[in-house]
Amino acid sequence: MPATSTRRGLGDRALRLLLATVFVVAAGMKLTASDFEVQNFARFGYASWFMYAVGFTQLLGAGLLWIRGYVAYGAIVLAALMAGGVASHLRAGDPVVMAAPALGLLVLLVGLAVNRRDELSSRRG
Repeated sequence: MPATSTRRGLGDRALRLLLATVFVVAAGMKLTASDFEVQNFARFGYASWFMYAVGFTQLLGAGLLWIRGYVAYGAIVLAALMAGGVASHLRAGDPVVMAAPALGLLVLLVGLAVNRRDELSSRRG
């Protein structure tokens, strides 16, 4: 039993590390106004301030993935962003393959939130 628990814990930490790394890098690209991000947000029809708001929210979500008791909240915040990313690509008429990375991250984040759902119920009064 402890071996399974240890493997599950390692898998959980590895997934959180992967997700946090992806979102810190993505936030950095937005907060430094990389040409790629500026062009995408303009193509989607969003104001430039929204790119910075998304970047800060990505940093917040990535940070929450490492705070005990708040992992599920971080996953939900980031999943909401990824749902918006998928919708933005589809609304812009992009091929589904361009929305695939956001969709893949969305699936991983929802799985993490479901796995950590006990954190959500423990916060209720």
